[in-house]
Amino acid sequence: MEVPKIFESEYRFCLILWANEPINSTQLVKLCKEQLGWSKTTTYTVIRRLCERGVLKNENTIVSSLISKEEAQKSRLE
Repeated sequence: MEVPKIFESEYRFCLILWANEPINSTQLVKLCKEQLGWSKTTTYTVIRRLCERGVLKNENTIVSSLISKEEAQKSRLE
């Protein structure tokens, strides 16, 4: 399976997710505000986009990744 392209800001978001997953989306919004300065809307937009591309899943407000940090790093190098 080919790993979807992850852009720089999305990768920084994923670093937070990988360190805390599985995590409630409300808690993830709070962490992104603290660490990235993102608004609630921005965080939910990134969650939605990454779900659509198969990078993560959001089930019953619990967000978790579908690809590992290593897979994402490898795809960034290619």
